[in-house]
Amino acid sequence: MNKVSILDYSPEYGEDFKNISYGWIEEFFGIEEQDRQLLENHKTEIIDKGGTVLFAQYEGKIVGSCALIKYNDELYELAKMGVLKEYQGLKLGRRLAEAIIDRARQLGAKKVFLESSSQLTSALALYDKLGFKADLNLDVSPYSRCNVQLALTL
Repeated sequence: MNKVSILDYSPEYGEDFKNISYGWIEEFFGIEEQDRQLLENHKTEIIDKGGTVLFAQYEGKIVGSCALIKYNDELYELAKMGVLKEYQGLKLGRRLAEAIIDRARQLGAKKVFLESSSQLTSALALYDKLGFKADLNLDVSPYSRCNVQLALTL
């Protein structure tokens, strides 16, 4: 899979992050105000607070992205992971998720959590393969679409 590179955040990819995220959220659910706040202000809300966004580049084109949001020194959230529809099936989501988990470890995280929807069966299958388990101790999600909360202890 040498056609694929996982890239660190760079301001030049900010529009890609927004477009990829808005695309899948609109397709399955509809955009909520919390989505707009995070995506339109991703530099101040994610990067400047100690998180990151990673990108999947395929044959020179940014085709996927995933955020790692810092809550505290030990707790991070895997968020807004998406791959453009025409590039799905290439295991790019798995590559992004693994890279985000590795980054969380490098940053000293003890736990990575995520919120998802039971409608996203492919994503839930991936999270299961990566070792995420149901976590009922998480706060209630601000997103109406999220009815699944999972965590991975590192």
